[in-house]
Amino acid sequence: MSPTRSGSTLRRKSLTGYVGTADEPIRHWVINGDFFGLGPTSLARYAVETTLALDMLVATDHPLTRGLSLSIVSPRPTSLKLRAIPVRVVPEFDRPRLPQFWVQAQLPRHVAGGLLSFCNLAPVRVRRQIVCMHDSHAWFGPGSGGGLLRWLYRSTLRALGRRAAHVTTVSEFSRSELITSGVATADRTTVTLSGSDHIDRWNAEKLLLARGHRPYVVAVGGDQPDKDLDLPLRLAPMLDMIGVDLWIAGELGARSNEVSSVPTHGAIRWLDRVGDNALKGIFAGALGFLCPGRVDAFGLRGIEAMASECPVIASGAPGLFDVFGDAALYAGLDDPGAWVRHVARLKCDPQFRATRVETGLRQAGEYTWRRVAEIYLELMSRVDRVGQAA
Repeated sequence: MSPTRSGSTLRRKSLTGYVGTADEPIRHWVINGDFFGLGPTSLARYAVETTLALDMLVATDHPLTRGLSLSIVSPRPTSLKLRAIPVRVVPEFDRPRLPQFWVQAQLPRHVAGGLLSFCNLAPVRVRRQIVCMHDSHAWFGPGSGGGLLRWLYRSTLRALGRRAAHVTTVSEFSRSELITSGVATADRTTVTLSGSDHIDRWNAEKLLLARGHRPYVVAVGGDQPDKDLDLPLRLAPMLDMIGVDLWIAGELGARSNEVSSVPTHGAIRWLDRVGDNALKGIFAGALGFLCPGRVDAFGLRGIEAMASECPVIASGAPGLFDVFGDAALYAGLDDPGAWVRHVARLKCDPQFRATRVETGLRQAGEYTWRRVAEIYLELMSRVDRVGQAA
């Protein structure tokens, strides 16, 4: 987005039509760095990549960053290589060590301006805040029943939705569910989507396999009920009949006993959790990626597969079609034969597979972290304008 000049004052036109001047007062915003302690989850990926993209825009003096002072407050140090955004460590109290204590009780004391929170939960007492709520699984997801922790989680999300200046989420499906559940209002909720270009930094590891290994499809498991592995396990015998193996990557955690009790098949290869480089290599060597989720806010693994030149076969669960569009092949969770037929065609028709790869690459290319970061810069400007007018 290039600046335009009007008279002697440098002016800039934003994505929403806002025109600002270079001599505006400094606007202070803090990024909630509690995500530095998260494991390798899609929430952590979103927070890390959005922060890195914001850092790049600040470092290169993007027009939307002029007049903006952006920093991170975190309970722990980070290994992120940041060029322009400073990190301030505010250690978590040893006592009491309670869930969300640092976020709710300590962080607000170090926020002088606005706050960006990227991982669902955030300090309720901060009003000048933009919080990303990735999904509505607390209401609608599998296993979203009762329990004290779930009640507290829902209550916190509702309070945040009422008090925060703005709410973001990662898909139109998630936005509609947040609005339906009463967590957020339509006028204060924006879809940012996610990015795929982080995999450009991954160096696909070449897999050392025995000669004559069979073609394979890959699924990624997890310990959440919505990361459904039941269907891939049921597909294994049918895939074996057409000469295709099933590789399953991912740390099963609490579900390991449940999954291990399912009768396995010789065509299954368990990979456990793998690193980013290895996963890109697995995607690149696979016939396709199976994405059988019952509900998914964005389907980040599917977009990563597409960006790795791996066709995607998806369930068409709410949220996935909006993200994958025509770039994926679809099959119902109650129709195992359709999944196998898609795999068989990818195996037997190289031209068809090449077309799916090309379509997937184009679709993945639509999602960039720079675009996500620019949306946050827009929203920060909007929140600041409303604050100045109040």
